[in-house]
Amino acid sequence: MVAVLAVVLAFWFAADDPSNSIVLDSAGRQGAVTFDHAAHVVAARDPKSAHPAPAKASCGGCHHTHNARGVIQLTRCGACHGPEGDPRNPKSLRTSDEENRKAAFHGLCIGCHVDLANTLNTSNTARTGPVDCADCHSAGARGRG
Repeated sequence: MVAVLAVVLAFWFAADDPSNSIVLDSAGRQGAVTFDHAAHVVAARDPKSAHPAPAKASCGGCHHTHNARGVIQLTRCGACHGPEGDPRNPKSLRTSDEENRKAAFHGLCIGCHVDLANTLNTSNTARTGPVDCADCHSAGARGRG
């Protein structure tokens, strides 16, 4: 029993290892997006984020849900943010619009990169992250658009 539990836990932690890259939108029309999770674990936090993260819990900037005791829940984005029109999608804190998966990724990712570039007073977003479609999306089998 202990051995089985150890194997299950090993697979669980390997799948959620923050050093792993994560492939997003692998079946999407715009092509797969590879997200470097390890680089984001140590990246600067967005000072203007709708989901501010404390220094000792920087994962809370992206994984922004908490349980009843206030503990950050490290769930995948798709657990709350579904495709466009999914009635379970939360409402945006800023606009009250539906926060579907695409809106959540674009708002959080691009918003953070732009905010950090502005904070650093630079137009060189290469230092803070991609902001243009082609920076993240590659033409997949379905092509762009």
